[in-house]
Amino acid sequence: MRKKWYILFISILVIGIGIGVSYLEFWRDAGVQLPTDVSMETPYGDTYNLDEMDKKVRIVEFMYTACPDVCPLTTQRMMHLKEQFKQDGVYGDQVEFLSITIDPENDTPERLKKYMEVYNADNDKAWTFLSGTLEDTKKLADPFRFLFKDNGTDYIVHTSYAYLIDEKNYLVAKFPMGEGFDKDRVYDQVMGLVN
Repeated sequence: MRKKWYILFISILVIGIGIGVSYLEFWRDAGVQLPTDVSMETPYGDTYNLDEMDKKVRIVEFMYTACPDVCPLTTQRMMHLKEQFKQDGVYGDQVEFLSITIDPENDTPERLKKYMEVYNADNDKAWTFLSGTLEDTKKLADPFRFLFKDNGTDYIVHTSYAYLIDEKNYLVAKFPMGEGFDKDRVYDQVMGLVN
């Protein structure tokens, strides 16, 4: 009899943990919205007011140019996604990319422009790289629980997610950055929003 109660208790505990993890991963993201009361700057010196964005689906990436691992790999995969979206005729008209530096002190306009060139994002009206004050950057990152901290080294410790935002600026999905950034999954989710 004790063995049955023990198995029942363990089963209920495992189910409870599963529900808790599901809540933390999916449900608490409901209602998260990209703040629009922030102004950032492009590497070309133009002001980018988030409250003036057109209604489009966006992939939002928080990154920095000196990142040695997940940022450049994610940006590279976004570059390939861009080509797929272009072939489908949705890039620019219905889909845009935002790459926001989390290292505004070191990611100067010149450095961002060089990074953009490497990933074929220069002279691209639908892929905007942004920089702002640390305060404004945190204001954009906080609703997504994207955390970053400069430990005084050349490496900034940061959350490793990119975000899919719908045309009303609501979070629809988050994707692991780096090796976990599955461009086929991202593509399918984006196309599900624009069709």
